[in-house]
Amino acid sequence: MMKVITKKINNTDEYSITRYSISGIILKTVIFIILYIIYVYLGMYNFEEVLSNKMRVKFIIGSLPFFIFVYLEAISSSSKEILCIKENNLILKKYILFFCYYSKAIKLEDIREIYCEKNKNYLFFSTDLLKNIKFRVKENEFEDKIYAFGYKLSEHESAEITNEIEEYIKVKNVEKENLSEKYNYSLDERYNYILNKILDEEKLFISEKDNNFLINGDSEAMKDLELFKDMNFEEIDFYIFYVNYLSKKEYENKKVLVGYNGTDGKEVTMSKLKEDINEIRDSRSIYRREVENE
Repeated sequence: MMKVITKKINNTDEYSITRYSISGIILKTVIFIILYIIYVYLGMYNFEEVLSNKMRVKFIIGSLPFFIFVYLEAISSSSKEILCIKENNLILKKYILFFCYYSKAIKLEDIREIYCEKNKNYLFFSTDLLKNIKFRVKENEFEDKIYAFGYKLSEHESAEITNEIEEYIKVKNVEKENLSEKYNYSLDERYNYILNKILDEEKLFISEKDNNFLINGDSEAMKDLELFKDMNFEEIDFYIFYVNYLSKKEYENKKVLVGYNGTDGKEVTMSKLKEDINEIRDSRSIYRREVENE
C-alpha cells in the first residue's frame, strides 16, 4: 500500500495541509517503464520482419507522448496536494511532480458548506470525484460549485481535517466580528482605540475625503473588513507621518477624521491629533519607568 504523507501547519495566521506519496510516485514510475518496454518489445517483435529501422524509430517516438500523458495522469494522485487558508482565502493547489498545474483561491465567505464523502477508490487515476473533502462554494447568485481535496484520505483524517478547517474559519469569523465591532464603537472610544493601535503597530493608514484626511489604524481590520475594500487607504510608517504631517505647521488646522468606518469618524485638527498621540506616548513612558523601578 502507498504511504501517503500529510503535513500540517496551524497557527494564528495560516492553516495548511500538504499531502504526497513518494512511494506512490516511485512505484507508478517503475510500473509504467516496465509497461512501456513490454509495449515497445511486443510491437517490434510482432512486426519485426516488415519494420525498417526508420519505422521502428517512428513507432517509438509516436507512442511515447501517449505513455507520457497516461503516466503524468497516474502520478498526479501521488504528487503534492496543498490546501492553505491565508488572508481570508482558501487556496487549493495540485502538482505533477514538482510542477504546480492547478491553483484556485476561494474566498472563505463564499464557502457555503464543507463536508466529507466516503469514496471507495480502486482506480489508478486521481479525480476530484475520488477526493474525500468537498467544498460547496458560491460561484454566482444562482450557482454553486464543488471543489475537492484529499485523495486517499481515510474517514478519520477527513473528519479531523474538516473539523479543523471549520474551527479555523469560525475563529477567523469571530475575529472579524470583533474588529467590526471596534469600528462601531462610540466616536471617543474608537478614537482612543485607533491611536493606541497606531502606536502599537507603529504605522497607520491615511486617505483623503472631501479635502479632509482620513486616519485609521489596526492592519488586521484594514485587511479583513469588507468596508475598507473599496477605500483607497495608503499605509504609512508612524514616524514618517509624524515628521511629514503632525510636525508641519501647514497642516496644524487641517481637519482629520480618525477611525473612519464609512459613515463617520472622530473629527479633530492635526494639531489636536498630535497632542493626543503625545499624551498617550508620555503616559506609556511614565508607566514603563514605574514598572522598571518596582
